[in-house]
Amino acid sequence: MLPLAKNYLESDVFKRVEAVPKIAEHYSPRPAGADGLWSELSFRLRRRLGVLNGIIDKLLITHTDAGAEIEIIDFKTNRIVYDKSDVPRELPAPRIRAPKGGQFALNFEDEPLPKPVNRHPSLQEALKTAAEDYQLQMQAYALAVRELLPSFAGATVRVTLHFLDPNVEVHLADELLEPARCEQAVDEGMQRTIFSSDPANFPVKTAPHCRMCNFLSVCEAGKKWVQENWSTDDAD
Repeated sequence: MLPLAKNYLESDVFKRVEAVPKIAEHYSPRPAGADGLWSELSFRLRRRLGVLNGIIDKLLITHTDAGAEIEIIDFKTNRIVYDKSDVPRELPAPRIRAPKGGQFALNFEDEPLPKPVNRHPSLQEALKTAAEDYQLQMQAYALAVRELLPSFAGATVRVTLHFLDPNVEVHLADELLEPARCEQAVDEGMQRTIFSSDPANFPVKTAPHCRMCNFLSVCEAGKKWVQENWSTDDAD
């Protein structure tokens, strides 16, 4: 964990976290209007089909001349596997765009699921695949912030996935965080969970994340993928 901790301390995320007032975690009030940083912020969001529970790693609230800005930060320790011998290449829009500062903003519009591969051809491809796994989670966080913090109804919401190795930020595209879009994604996700009783309704999506999955021991498709795609290079 030490290399990941060092990456965090050297990151732009850490600089932003350190720049805002800290809120005492054990007796802190919920965000109400002032600037601040909230860590491990738990929430319960009631939806039409049930109650959604979650914990936001870090919530940053700041104010500028343009108004309130909310950043939702989620830390990821995924092992990002890609071909380091290949020079990272930019992919055509709308698949991925690279803003200045070395940060990535992803848009998953109308994209087919990636085929399982042992190594992604570039860092951008690897990050895109990893970020897709967390799209619904982060849309749920964005929806919870808007619903449970009415004083920030007009605030700009930004979502940051901080992959600690290789210390890169990924930001979901703004259109994916639109209120109606988040509501639809969360409600459809809950509906699939409630009404899908047959395992066939949950198709396995094999990918490099299978190596770290907590259910690998009981997932035949995942075990098969790992066996077929494992190589000695991955142990480096």
